[in-house]
Formats: sequence, C-alpha cells, structure tokens
Amino acid sequence: MGDAAPADGGGAGGAEGADDGPGAGDRAPAWTVDVATVTPDLGGLSQKFEENVTAAFQQQALQGIQTEYKPYFDALSQHPRMLVGREVPALNGEDGAMETLRDADDAREWQEAVKQLLTDEVRERATVSMESNADILSTVHQSIELFAMNKDLVPGTRQFDRVLADRFAAMASPYELRIEGKLHGYTIPVQPIIDQLRAQLGRERAAAPAAAAAPPAAQRGRPRKAADPPQAGIPSKAGSAGGEEEDFSTLFGTLGLPNFRI
Repeated sequence: MGDAAPADGGGAGGAEGADDGPGAGDRAPAWTVDVATVTPDLGGLSQKFEENVTAAFQQQALQGIQTEYKPYFDALSQHPRMLVGREVPALNGEDGAMETLRDADDAREWQEAVKQLLTDEVRERATVSMESNADILSTVHQSIELFAMNKDLVPGTRQFDRVLADRFAAMASPYELRIEGKLHGYTIPVQPIIDQLRAQLGRERAAAPAAAAAPPAAQRGRPRKAADPPQAGIPSKAGSAGGEEEDFSTLFGTLGLPNFRI
C-alpha cells in the first residue's frame, strides 16, 4: 500500500472528510475528536513502534544470556577488589582458557571487557530476532501507513466513515494478519481496495437523492419490489454492527494509538 495515494472520494469521506453532505450520518457523532488531533501521533508512530520492538527483543536477549552466562554476571556484580586472585575465563584466549586477575585494576578491566562482549551479544541476538520477524514488522508498518493515508478510516474522529470501514473490513478479511487473535494488518497491499470502495460509495451516495424521489405516475400503485439483498462481500447493516467495527478499532489500538470510542 506504499505509494498509492488515497482518493478524494467526493461524498465518501475523502482525506479531509467534511462533517456534512451525503453519507455524513454514517460517520462518527460530533462529540468525537477531529482527525487533526490524531495526525501528529500517526507521524511518529512507525519510529516509536520500531524502537519499542527493538527494546523488547533486546530485553528478551538479555534474559537469555543472563541464564547462559550466569557466572559472568555474578562476577560483574562484585567489587573489583573482591575478584583479585580469582581465576576467570580468558577473554582473548581459546575456549576454556583461564587467567588469574592480578589486582583491582586488572579485575576492573576484565569486567569492562565482559560488559562489552555481553552487550554485543544482546544486540546481535536482537538483530537476528528482528530479521526473522521482518514480514510481520513490515505488515504493522503498512497498517500504520494505512491510517495515515486514509483519514476517513481513523476510528473515533469526526471524519471516520463507518460504512467505508465496514465494507473494507469485510472485503479485506481473507488477507488479515492475526496474532493471538488480534488483527495486526493485512498480508497484501490494500490501498487499491480502499480506493475502489471509496469511489463506489461516493457514486452510491451521489445517486441516493435521485433514488429517493417519487416514482413516475406509470409506476404508482404497483406492488413495491423487495429490497435487494446485500452485495457479495458487503455485510448487511445488522451483520456489520459487531465484528468488523470491533476488529478495525482493535487494529487501531494495537498500533499504540488512543483507544477512541466509535
């Protein structure tokens, strides 16, 4: 969804969606916030997300090496003078080689070298974890970009277009990426789907006033035709009042943004 620009969408709630006009009743009520108050959060969210994930992987790696290299951490916790005369692993020698710490300065230098080696190990393990989860991380970044590019899909704002969000959630459901049951994003670029649905919804709303006009005289008195069933892939009003809205709001909250009501 990287370089596709969001369509303006006429009455469908474009990037700067107004509060009135066709379809405005399908958007969030007036007590919600303006999307401009959320935009700054969206701007720095990708960087914050990357920093948080890196810190989490580093903490995970640290816990691992604290168990694997416990004797080193025990030695680091002691004052250098308490290590004088102790035999410790030689850091520049072969595996299994040992050396005796001669004095406090020697012990202090050994501790500093151990700290550096353990820090490098933590960073290396965290980098490996980041690389092994690159696909998931990329999907979350794309989800952040989705909200930044489509302000009418940001829950809890006056510009939020509920109908567009419901239709998108239903059509994109086969491509959801869920972790422990929570929606984290989509496995394909979904911006073309959003643009198509926004344009379709704009045409429907533009045609709504004409459809609401009185029927021609020739048709008066005829039995009313049953309402058309919902289109394939688009939930009916009753069917869209639960899961899709909740899932879309869950995605918004999962990315670390305020948990606004919708």
